[in-house]
Amino acid sequence: MMARRQRMRATMAACAVTTACACTPSPPPPHAVSGVAQGTTYSLQWTGNVAEADVAAAAEQELARIDALLSNYRDDSLLEQFNAARSTTPIELPSELVALLELAKRIHSASEGCFDPTVRPLVRAWGFDGDSPAVPTADAIDEARAAVGLDKLELVDATHARKTVPMLELDMASIGQGYSAGRLAELLERHGSAAYLVEIGGEVVARGSKPDGSAWRVGIENPVPATGIGPALRIPPARRTAVITSGSYRHYLEADSRRFGHIIDPRSGSPVEHALVSVTVVGDDAATAAAWGTALLCLGPGAAAATAEREGLAALFWRTRDDAPPALEYTRAFASEWHELLEERRAPGR
Repeated sequence: MMARRQRMRATMAACAVTTACACTPSPPPPHAVSGVAQGTTYSLQWTGNVAEADVAAAAEQELARIDALLSNYRDDSLLEQFNAARSTTPIELPSELVALLELAKRIHSASEGCFDPTVRPLVRAWGFDGDSPAVPTADAIDEARAAVGLDKLELVDATHARKTVPMLELDMASIGQGYSAGRLAELLERHGSAAYLVEIGGEVVARGSKPDGSAWRVGIENPVPATGIGPALRIPPARRTAVITSGSYRHYLEADSRRFGHIIDPRSGSPVEHALVSVTVVGDDAATAAAWGTALLCLGPGAAAATAEREGLAALFWRTRDDAPPALEYTRAFASEWHELLEERRAPGR
């Protein structure tokens, strides 16, 4: 820090030697911290007089708190304690979790049942909760489906939920990282920053501008990189913006000459196999955008487009095509509000 101040004083002194000097000190880079959490990486960039050590400590504490609330990979999380309770009596839960379940129920209803965090037994049956997915037997799928269905979960009040089927289990992964990104954005705002970019596992929430006044830019990945690089979205400075992408092209199972994406349609009990391979939803709330991304990816090309239009969602879709580069499509809400902020990117060396 001392060396940086010395360099800045030297630059300012050089400019003061003569009024003809046109040089001005470059704006400092944004503050930045990064780490590992929730089985992935995260990073925060921001402007303002907030110590990096303070933000790093607060971010780690908040991510650890969310992990203890929503993780499916630790037996002591509140979510796994709920899953382990084989009971149909009301169970006390934090109001924060019940609020997320209320969000899930709204999107479940609006997506024809495609968004459903009770899908966990099916995720386990297909092995997508581990490193060795495999096609289960028809009996195993039927057994898992018997415990799946958000209609089997009753939200009693703001702090209680009740299973109507004792074996019902929740998987909040489709909301968790988006929700975490939103919470980290709120953390930075509480620390006094109005300009930041938060990213966790590819889920992004941003606001304001970089120190040099330019916009934050969020890349929209082409699911088939060999066919070209995806565009970037410039973030408008005046509003908090979540850019959340759900894709089936990274985590999948190949069996019997078929490719099964890790997104499971709870209505059929099987992974999706359609041509829609990636959905990006842009909005104000990261958890809502994350839930809709999964719901639309489950619905498939035609139903996803129709649902997104009906709900007024700003969404981008990548569809695969035989013997041709994937096609990028977008909703009317995206076209009217965001299309002018979408810009092409060039691959390095091009």
